[in-house]
Amino acid sequence: MILNIILFLGFFLLVFIVSFICLMKREYIIDNIYLIIPAICIVLWAIFSLIHSNFSYISVDFMVFYRSGQTILHNPKLLYEDDRYLYMPSFAILFAISLSLLPVSISVIVFLLINYFMAVLSLLEYNKILTLMNLKEKIHRFLLLMIISNGFFVYYQFVFNQTKYILFFLILVVIRRELQFKKKIKIKDLKYFFINYSLFAFAIGIAPYFLFLLIIYIFHDIPFNEIFKKDNIKIYSIVFLVFIVQNFLFIIYPQLILGFMEGINHPEFRNQKLKLLYLREWVNVSGITIILLCILSNIILSIVTLILIWYKNMELEQKFGFFCIAFILIGVYAYSILVSLILFSFVILLFVPSINQNKKGIDFIKSNKYQLLGLISISLIFLMPDDSIIYEYIEFLNQFPFFILINLRYIFLLIIMIMSIVKLYFKEDQNEINKIVKDNK
Repeated sequence: MILNIILFLGFFLLVFIVSFICLMKREYIIDNIYLIIPAICIVLWAIFSLIHSNFSYISVDFMVFYRSGQTILHNPKLLYEDDRYLYMPSFAILFAISLSLLPVSISVIVFLLINYFMAVLSLLEYNKILTLMNLKEKIHRFLLLMIISNGFFVYYQFVFNQTKYILFFLILVVIRRELQFKKKIKIKDLKYFFINYSLFAFAIGIAPYFLFLLIIYIFHDIPFNEIFKKDNIKIYSIVFLVFIVQNFLFIIYPQLILGFMEGINHPEFRNQKLKLLYLREWVNVSGITIILLCILSNIILSIVTLILIWYKNMELEQKFGFFCIAFILIGVYAYSILVSLILFSFVILLFVPSINQNKKGIDFIKSNKYQLLGLISISLIFLMPDDSIIYEYIEFLNQFPFFILINLRYIFLLIIMIMSIVKLYFKEDQNEINKIVKDNK
């Protein structure tokens, strides 16, 4: 316990030193206060998570990562003997050459710090994306950054010392690079594709269920009549090569492929529960039903992916946003509130193009009522604590009929979010939205 507190104080001291360095330049803090405040919010959520867990840094999830690296060092073919390891070999290899070489008490603190800095880097990348999407006013970007830097989605990243901020950062870099090239109207060369697909491939290694996003990205701007064109075949070859290089253990130990495939189904089969975000406390299902639901879910997500590929006039970030809505609603692998941080952050980007930035005060609220309604619903979803936390502090809510309202909270907010998006993207006066987008540019 004493060691944990010392490590905690060391973490806090490091954050303080970094913050102090930033504060030394007054003009810097004034110009970037809209970024610094969200970064501080993430620190506060991290500290709250440590206090709430009695300074217990060594989570089960982290030990899975740590042991996977040690397994790579000693006997790689046993990687998937730990049925909690649900990732590709590339992630275990990264741990093997870094954190798994350290004593676990030190390694866990280093990873905690990495998580925080990846969170800050994700904020910076998200801000760049908002800027490239022509959200010009800092106050507008600040409001969106405050949504994604607050709430229990952030809290749980540090409670479990998880990987989702690394995943978030990697995909954000890909989107940002795409937007930058579009602005500069440059021709994408093989180096560009190699960097982007290397980042995306490693992201898939951390979250295999995001393979759909990679497929959308690959075919996003490839015309159907050019799918088998020589230049595009080179792109497919780069994707394949990157995966093989990062996961070369699949070639050396082919049995790992079967272990990985079994691991993908592990959460559903072990828990025997359909853990969609909004049905987490409602549905318990049998083994055969789980199999059928997994198949049905992936079929529907595949159809959604094909539809999004079909629409060539839609921006990449919008396609990701719409896919994330589908994933939230029917993706059986969206069983964790950890990944919800990424899913809803991409959904937020759907509101950005239609924000009328030319209005101020009450007029701004009136002209952006659907955007604000949708964003408020997402903000409340971020801030919504898990049932265990709610019942820990307010016990009577676990009684009938209050627990029904608690279980309905996500459904209610998701309905508001989806209705807002439908109103924005399918309303009769779509020409008005197009005009707003044009004016913002």
